[in-house]
Amino acid sequence: MKEIKAITSIRESFKTRQVKYGGYAALITLAVIIGLILINLLAGQFSPQVDLTSSRLFSLSEQTIQLLNNIKTPVKFYGLWRPGEESQDIMTVVNLYLSKSRNISMEVIDPDRNPGFVARYDKDRKGISRGSLIVEGDKGFRIIGPYDMYDLTSNQSGGRSITGVAVERRITSALLFAGTGTTPVVYELTGHGEIPLSAIGLAEAVERENFSLSPLNLLTSAIPSDASAIIINNPLRDLNPAEADKILDYLENGGRLLVLANYLIGEVSGMNQVLASYGLALQYGILHETDPYYVALDPRTEWPDLADHEITNPLADKTKTPVVLLEAMPISVLDTKRRTVEIKPLMLSSSSAFLRTNINDNSDARLPGDISGPFTLGVAVMDPSWIDPNSPQPQARIVVIGCGSLLNIAVQGFDANRDLFLNSLTWLEDRPESISVRSKSLFILPMRLNLVQIIIFGLLFILVIPVAFFAGGFITWLKRRHL
Repeated sequence: MKEIKAITSIRESFKTRQVKYGGYAALITLAVIIGLILINLLAGQFSPQVDLTSSRLFSLSEQTIQLLNNIKTPVKFYGLWRPGEESQDIMTVVNLYLSKSRNISMEVIDPDRNPGFVARYDKDRKGISRGSLIVEGDKGFRIIGPYDMYDLTSNQSGGRSITGVAVERRITSALLFAGTGTTPVVYELTGHGEIPLSAIGLAEAVERENFSLSPLNLLTSAIPSDASAIIINNPLRDLNPAEADKILDYLENGGRLLVLANYLIGEVSGMNQVLASYGLALQYGILHETDPYYVALDPRTEWPDLADHEITNPLADKTKTPVVLLEAMPISVLDTKRRTVEIKPLMLSSSSAFLRTNINDNSDARLPGDISGPFTLGVAVMDPSWIDPNSPQPQARIVVIGCGSLLNIAVQGFDANRDLFLNSLTWLEDRPESISVRSKSLFILPMRLNLVQIIIFGLLFILVIPVAFFAGGFITWLKRRHL
């Protein structure tokens, strides 16, 4: 009987309020634990990721996604890494490519254990560095070295520092080549004191964009038939009439021209002979800026407004370094031009800017002979403005930027200058899919304010906020005083 009473007592204890509440709490706790386990398992299956970096380091641009959607043939990525030594930053971006296209696959190859595999791609017998990425399609392959994944610049100590991440830019360019197998030839004009791109370290950047660079002297040769575009970079002397005629003939047959004009060239009658045929003229002089919002370092250094265009739209991101123009020369649109020509501005100064035609006078104050702004500092031209894709009629394209030092500034860490140049080249070649695929800058830029914003923020932090704190403290003191 005692045992029966003990069992009955135990049963009755389960009916008490404390046990019931404790049981409910235990069941709820168990349910929460099971729910968390299920959520964790589901999250592990889908691996959701959000790119919170300011420059979108681990996201693909729309142009890359469009390119991936158009890939119909197999493409293979080979990573030359030892097992376990893969770069996580690079693999994060590579995995984005793999997730967006079923035609792309990835394989990691240990170069030490597979020297024959590496030799198959080492056509020049110069060796392929460990950490490289090989992109191979049905039309060819491209090798991306480990240092090509980043933008590097020299620092004051003689070393090199990383200023940007270029993984997407390099891979997308390699995909373009692997899918087409062709490399457009761009000719650099020589004979006028131009600065070769190789001399300022930008030749490799152009070649990575799937272009081949070659010099061209119009005094001794004609424009080759395979010329995809002609670059005139920072000339110190003008074109002679024979050279101008050759360029005009080239443009009339659908040629492409990129001009980075230097005010030191003088009155540029030969250059203007070419540009006048398309409704443009270079205005001789040096731009001076007076609006603090547009002044980069001094009045002769401009932060221009970027107009709405395929070339400049990718540069409008506030997280990127701005375009900086030193001693810029404006470009004017002539009143008389052909109806077929379409001229669109790329960069504009403020209305407070003025043009100094007497370049020997370095004073910052406006002089009687100065010309008032605003000014156009870069233009893009198409002639004709629109053509039928099925028509054999060629379309000429021209980009003129009134700053000969554009690329000299680019190598000082201003990535937007370099991207403006590369975007211009790809636009001339009519390759919109690669215009926005640029390096992701690691620079943290200071806030850029115009005069009105400076006044507003100055009043806010110097007057409004201190007065509000003082008033709040004074009112609190009065209330407590009468308690």
